[in-house]
Amino acid sequence: MPVVDALTHALSTLVHPIQLVVAWILVRLHSALTALGLDPAGGAAWGLAIVGLVVIVRLVLVPLVVVQVRGMRAMRLASPEIRRIQERYRGKSDPASRDAARREQQELMARTGANPLAGCLPILVQAPVLFALYSVLSGIGRQVPVGALTGDLVREADAATLLGAPLSGTLTGAFTGGAAAGSLAGVLVPAVLIVVMYAAQVLTQRLSARAHPVDPTSPLARQQGTFAFVLPAVSAVVAVGFPVGVVLYWATSSLWGLGQQLVIGRLVPSGDQDVARASRPATAEVPADEPTGPAVSARVGGQRQQPRRGTTRRARRG
Repeated sequence: MPVVDALTHALSTLVHPIQLVVAWILVRLHSALTALGLDPAGGAAWGLAIVGLVVIVRLVLVPLVVVQVRGMRAMRLASPEIRRIQERYRGKSDPASRDAARREQQELMARTGANPLAGCLPILVQAPVLFALYSVLSGIGRQVPVGALTGDLVREADAATLLGAPLSGTLTGAFTGGAAAGSLAGVLVPAVLIVVMYAAQVLTQRLSARAHPVDPTSPLARQQGTFAFVLPAVSAVVAVGFPVGVVLYWATSSLWGLGQQLVIGRLVPSGDQDVARASRPATAEVPADEPTGPAVSARVGGQRQQPRRGTTRRARRG
């Protein structure tokens, strides 16, 4: 389709510098693995080079993950106050009320450091890398060199297989006459990688929700429940048309994310007590001069019960 081709070309132009970096890293990792004794034309060398690319990218993203964790925790702490602001302006549709509600929420976000987009930062940063790798590996199947990935290396990588599945082949291509057509491995390898990717992403989302629970009635809780299954399902559907090398990158990155969430769950406090404290409605404080304890007579029906006359007389005689 002309529109899709034009969009793909535009994206390829934008991420071309990233393509050059990805190709350079792949070639350097492949050369290092070849120096260790792996077959340069074998799938192990190219597959491990892709895994090494995952490690490099995820290590670079660690500072963003720290920002993500802090921003999401601040968002959970701010969510009770956000709901109170929304309740205060519920039913008020005039422009002044809408502006006041929006201004109060913005001031709250600035004061607490809450950022609803913090959870998306690693994904947003990693997306161009994923697309660049997709372009590089797709170009391998078309014998297109990219930067350090010269023509000879492209032909070598195009012939490489991962457990019998071509790295440049796709799951759909196994059924439509692509590089893996008629190959059982061309179906099983990408299918298993997609299942691993989906399971790792779902478990990561569920562990994140369990480690940092929110009010079940809040919009954030509904978003968590939706994203836990919808986003991994979308990723799995998209991965069906990706080269095996890209799916390998995606599955490895998802497993890294799962392990990272396990580490975060153990090292980073969830702040559940702070969330519960912030969720409690404000209560009126007892004045300092108000008597308390046994000296205060019981209140019945909201009124203070007066002492009986006989009891008062006996108390005076005593």
